[in-house]
This record gives sequence, structure tokens and C-alpha cells, in this order.
Amino acid sequence: MNLRKLAIRAAVLAPLVAVAATFFLNFCHLIYDCGCVSLWNGGAAFCNIQTAGPPDCPFCARPNVAYGSLYGTFLVQGAVMFAPGSLGLGIRALLGLAAFPLVVGAAGIVLGLWVGYWN
Repeated sequence: MNLRKLAIRAAVLAPLVAVAATFFLNFCHLIYDCGCVSLWNGGAAFCNIQTAGPPDCPFCARPNVAYGSLYGTFLVQGAVMFAPGSLGLGIRALLGLAAFPLVVGAAGIVLGLWVGYWN
């Protein structure tokens, strides 16, 4: 793969990573209904982890797992963008965008079930 193609793919990957990083807390709230809000509106300041007693948001209570799922998203996005093959750039971008809810959503649901968050 030539340098020009690599640069174009990197330029498409950057906003995909930015979207995932920017809206991670919004997605946390979507999964857990925990009170997390956009970074520019207070982030995790309103999360149920901030109040005494259960329930505690599984992602906010276990930030290593939460950030691991986000970094896993970045890895999948990078793999989709730079994998060899004949997929077009648009399809790669859509798959990279879909990686965010799929990876973080799967990790969030598994973690929530594991800790009994919805019981």
C-alpha cells in the first residue's frame, strides 16, 4: 500500500476515533441509564457512582474495563481501516463507525450482566 493511501485512511480513521472518544459517556448512559452526560455537560459528574449505595454504573466503577472497551474500539477501527482488501473507503468508514456501538455495547452488556447491574 502506498503512502498516499495510508494517509487517506489515517485521515478517515481520525474522526472515527474522535466520535468514539467524544460520545463514550453518552453511550455509557444509553447502556446503563446511569446519569453520565456529554463531556461538555459534566461527564460522569451526574453518574450514579457519585451517590452512596447501589446501583453503581459498571463502567464508572471499573474504569479499566470501560477504557479497555474504548481502546478495543480504536483497535477494531484501525484494523478495519488498514486491513488489506478491496473494500472501498466508504464501507471501511461505515464499519469503523459501527465498531463503536458494537464493541462498547457488547462489553457494557456483558459487564452489566456479570455484575448484576439490572437485577
